[in-house]
Amino acid sequence: NVKIVGMDEGIPISVENNTAGLAATHFFEETNLSKGVDVEIRKGIISCAGLGTSGASAVACVYGLNILFGANLGHNDIIEIASRGEIASGGVAHADNVAGCLLGGFVLIKNYRPIDVVKIEVPDVPIVICIIKKAKRTTRGSIPDRISLNKVKEQISYSSSLIHAILSGNLKDIGEAVNRDHISEPVRSRFIPRYDDIKKKVLEAGAYGCNVSGGGSSIFAICEEDKTGEIAEIMKNICSQGGVENKVIITKASNTGVEEINGL
Repeated sequence: NVKIVGMDEGIPISVENNTAGLAATHFFEETNLSKGVDVEIRKGIISCAGLGTSGASAVACVYGLNILFGANLGHNDIIEIASRGEIASGGVAHADNVAGCLLGGFVLIKNYRPIDVVKIEVPDVPIVICIIKKAKRTTRGSIPDRISLNKVKEQISYSSSLIHAILSGNLKDIGEAVNRDHISEPVRSRFIPRYDDIKKKVLEAGAYGCNVSGGGSSIFAICEEDKTGEIAEIMKNICSQGGVENKVIITKASNTGVEEINGL
């Protein structure tokens, strides 16, 4: 059984349609445990906004079950099982969100069969996020299966530049690397109201980079810490002018992944 406390709008509670519930099902299948559990999700993040909340629920569930039943699963096994929970939200198993939720930092998925990941510690990166709920549950299916060779070359260059920037700790280079994208942004930005206006204005105001957060419709910008307030106001104002419901938060990249919280 699945129960949700907190921000539960639009989140299914049927086991097969909830990422945590589905991940739990796969956990019991993989561990050959004939057990059942009640899962209570205390949701403190807005769902369906490109913030990785579906992955967070799946990881928290599998991580907790691993401890509860002493299954002794390693990180890669937890990611593999939790990634199957994502089928409930996006239609396919993927580790994009769950790997980062489990480990924190910047996670590279080296292989899918079997799952093999490596975590890179991230430097102090100020981030402004304009949270906007998306109109459709997933935009993953809108991304084309084919892309030109030249764009693939450029995309690999952007990805490589981002990893180098993270390892060198250069905030400006990190922002500039995430600002460019040939695969996700051109498609997902079309579903985000006022996206082009927001990106143009925050870059003009001094942000180093701006892009779609996850599958959208949230938007994030990377900037110097003394610019975060100004960038946040720009995002709020443009959304308000367009009648777009939003919430803007100022945060930082974190190297902390899943945590055990006592007393819940």
